[in-house]
This record gives sequence, C-alpha cells and structure tokens, in this order.
Amino acid sequence: MIKNIIVILFFSLTGTSCFSQFNIGAGTQVILDGTVIGFQGKALYEWSETWRAATTFTFHLKSGINWTIDGDAHYKLLQISDIFDLSPFAGLSVTSFSTETEIGINVGAFIDFVPADSYHIYIEPKFNIGGYKSFAVSGGILF
Repeated sequence: MIKNIIVILFFSLTGTSCFSQFNIGAGTQVILDGTVIGFQGKALYEWSETWRAATTFTFHLKSGINWTIDGDAHYKLLQISDIFDLSPFAGLSVTSFSTETEIGINVGAFIDFVPADSYHIYIEPKFNIGGYKSFAVSGGILF
C-alpha cells in the first residue's frame, strides 16, 4: 500500500507543478529481452529551458505483462541545434503482470527532434534497473 501511495504522490506532483508547456502524443515500445511490443501514450511537461517531466502509459501485447506507467524527470543536457536535443532522465516505473505489480527505476535518454513548433519526434532508449529489469526502446510523436 505504501508503494502505491508513493507512486500516486509522484505522479500528482509531476502533473500539478508543471505549467509552462504541455505536449501529448503516442508511440511504440520494444523491450529487447523477449521482444515485448507495446503501444504507449505520452505526456511531456516543460518546466523551464532545462527541466521537463514525462508520464507514459504503455499497453503491452505479450501475455503475462499487462501495462507499465512511467514518470520521468528530464534534464536538457545537450542541444545540438534549435530543433534537436538530448536529455538524460531518471524516474519511477510501475509494471503490472498477471499476478503482481512491481515498482522500478528508469534511467535513459530522451532524444528529441522538433522539426516544427507543432510536434516533436522522439526516440527513448532506457534501462529499468529495478522491478522488471529490462532494456527498452520507445519512439513516437508528440503534439
């Protein structure tokens, strides 16, 4: 129960304290150990020029693993140009299996390409180092 309360508080604080810019979109994810494919919805909040937060819900197509919710804090580390930047991130992950739910820690990079002000194209490789230990690659579009 304590784990669930911590996760709910984390997502609530992430959602209510972000106010500058909001993007929402969809993508796909491939978990490379066992080739688990999933579809995801993503929301991205820009706090400032250097910080942003992302919340992602992924529905997996493999039996045994149902869904994952990720909440990540991004730091814009490297801006290659006006339309391309690299942001390392860390955050929490909640994964639902057929019989249990596990909480993990995400670390990875958010590679963001912004060809127009109206949308972002992203690629997101990440490691889940707690809970469901895995390496996943996501990609999609945000509006």
